[in-house]
Amino acid sequence: MSRYFQDRAIGQNKKLRTRGLLFDSALVMFCQDGISNTRLEDITRHAGMANATFYNHFKDKDELILELAIAIVLDLIEPFDEALVEVKDAPIRMVVLLHVIMNAVFKHKLWGVFLGHAFHLVPLRRHFSASALFTVEINRGIEQGSFSNIPDRFQLDQVSSVLHSGMRQLDKDDVNIIDRTSENILRLLGMTPADARLAVVKAQGFLELK
Repeated sequence: MSRYFQDRAIGQNKKLRTRGLLFDSALVMFCQDGISNTRLEDITRHAGMANATFYNHFKDKDELILELAIAIVLDLIEPFDEALVEVKDAPIRMVVLLHVIMNAVFKHKLWGVFLGHAFHLVPLRRHFSASALFTVEINRGIEQGSFSNIPDRFQLDQVSSVLHSGMRQLDKDDVNIIDRTSENILRLLGMTPADARLAVVKAQGFLELK
């Protein structure tokens, strides 16, 4: 069983420890049976707790799904700001952001499976598409003249779709899938193929120094 969120809650209060157990149990059940097929009772049984305990933390399964997705996304992007304190170039920042996210998903296999299933749920898709971090980085690129496409809902949905597609390929034999995903997203944002490729190469150089 995954213990990621339980381990994160070690030393915290009982409420946070129970929430971590529910997150880990939900991840296992969602990835084993699919989100739609997993019942609340399956999650609580796997966690070894009563249904009443669940309702002390979430109003229903949908709220659990959303809160779990948010927790995963926050952990995916947590290393980003620290990694890029000195980097101002928007395309390089975007490529590093994508590397951070996709490498974390590759490391935590259940995260990728869960996000892949959750992507098609309307409330979650809206959340991912409107990611404040992506919007900030795209706007940075527009201000610098690197990106030409304004990050409206449609544009952000396209970026989310390409990222989701790339994450689904992480277990395949394509070792360049993160760079290919990065190039495609940079092109969606208005860069030429040559400029997108150059940005990826520059970002690779930065990542090798880390």
